[in-house]
Parts: sequence; C-alpha cells; structure tokens
Amino acid sequence: MRAALALVAGGPGRVSISAAAIVAIAFVLAGHGWDLARAAWHASLFVSGFVGVWAVLALIAQAAGVADDTTPSSTAAKEASHD
Repeated sequence: MRAALALVAGGPGRVSISAAAIVAIAFVLAGHGWDLARAAWHASLFVSGFVGVWAVLALIAQAAGVADDTTPSSTAAKEASHD
C-alpha cells in the first residue's frame, strides 16, 4: 500500500496526507464520520495537553537557566580563576 501511495502521491509527507485523506473518505462513506470526528477531537485534546506540559517545562527550564552556558555565576568564576 505504501508503494502505491508513494507512486501516486510522491514523498513521505504527501503519502501521509494521502493516507489520511483515504481513511477520512472511507470513514465518511462507511457512515462513521462522527466517530472519526470524535477521535480527531480527542487526539487534539491530548496533543494540546502534551504541548502545554512541554511548554511549561521549557519556561521553567529557561527561568532556571538550565540550558544557559553563560550564566553570571559561571562567568564570574571564570574571571576569578584568571587572576
């Protein structure tokens, strides 16, 4: 199936979009459009929660200076060691 999609749609990103479109069309034609919409809604809620948690963690890390290599305390220590 992947080879057929690659032949029709092109690269991996377009293959994913084509596969999602085929699944959506199949769900709607089978009469399960509301189930697909409900699943998409729940997935978007979970993704939003996941992104929210990571955003809060990134803000905490930034405020704590976790990824900062040039914090004032480390530069003061380096300058003091040169004397």
